[in-house]
This record gives sequence, structure tokens and C-alpha cells, in this order.
Amino acid sequence: MWRFIIVSFAFLGWSFYVLSDGAEYRPSANSIQARAVLDNQRPKPRPLRVNVIELSQDGAVAPDTSATRTITSLHDLGLTVGKRVAVTLASAEAVPTAQVAAVINVPTVKAAPAAVPETPELDATAEQVETVQDSLAQSRDIREVTGTKVNMRTGPGTNYGRVGQVTRGTEVIVLRDPGNGWIKLKVLETGRIGWMADRLLTAAN
Repeated sequence: MWRFIIVSFAFLGWSFYVLSDGAEYRPSANSIQARAVLDNQRPKPRPLRVNVIELSQDGAVAPDTSATRTITSLHDLGLTVGKRVAVTLASAEAVPTAQVAAVINVPTVKAAPAAVPETPELDATAEQVETVQDSLAQSRDIREVTGTKVNMRTGPGTNYGRVGQVTRGTEVIVLRDPGNGWIKLKVLETGRIGWMADRLLTAAN
């Protein structure tokens, strides 16, 4: 049995070798092997020696700005916004500059000031809102706590849970007065809302 298995695998391997052209096997153009070979053969960027001359906006050569540099791409020039330069190959110095120079312009982007439109309607509305807010502030019922330490509760009665505690002189805003001896209020300083007995409050001066 083992001999049959070994012979079968050997026959299959030999058949695969023959069907794939044996020693003359070459990967197809779209195969993974061919792509791997092409990736390894991609040319690498070769450094070049270039002459860089800075130009003014009118195209004239700026004084004392010529320099020879070795680069692999234009990014190596480190150009800033608004700069204009002429680039020539260092090996082409014998050729007239007008024939080989490549002028590179980096555009200058200037942000235009944003115009603020006049909106008299919105201004009038804002003034009306401020007037209403001032009127509401004047009409609020502001009181002071008279007790040394007074508990604030979740409802109008001592059987409700305590939500906080305030001290004498704390200013509060009356939110609701049902007339049962308890007042729903809001602490001006902290914004906490709760209920307190009416007898523990007095009008603020």
C-alpha cells in the first residue's frame, strides 16, 4: 500500500513538471512571479546636479542666488510660496541658458478679506432680545436664604429627598410659588433647582 502511494505521488509530480514545460518553464506575463520580477527591476531615481537660479517676479535674475545642487526630484528644491526659480542641468552649462532652463513658479495664494454684510434687521432683532432679557432680569423674583443651613428638596415637603444645601445669604430665583408654603427655586450661583419652605426666604435687597 505504501509503495503504491509513493509511486502515485512521484507520478503526479513528474506529470506536473512535464506539463509546466519542465526546465524551460517561464512565468506568464500576468503571473505573480512575473510581477515580482518587474517590481524588483523598476528604475530608481538617479540624482542629478542642477543649477538653481532665483528669479524676481519680472523674470530678472536675482543677484547672488545661483547655486548648484544635487536632487532626485523637484521636492528637494524646497521651494516656498511665491518663489520663482530657473533650473538647468549642471552638465548643460555649455548650452545657452535660454534653451535649457526650466522656470518653476510656485503660486502665491493670498486670502482675500472676508466682507461682513450689513444686516440692520439682525442688529435690530439683537437689540430687541437684549431689551427683553433686561426686562426679564428686572422682573425676576430674587430672594435670600435666611436660615443658617437650609436643605433643598425634590418636592414641596420634608418627605421628599434632599438635593442640596444652601447657607444664609444665598440668592435664589423663584421659579414657582403654588401657595402651599413651599417654593420651587434656582440657586443663582450654582444653578441647582429644588424646593424650599417659604418661611426660610426673604426678599433680596
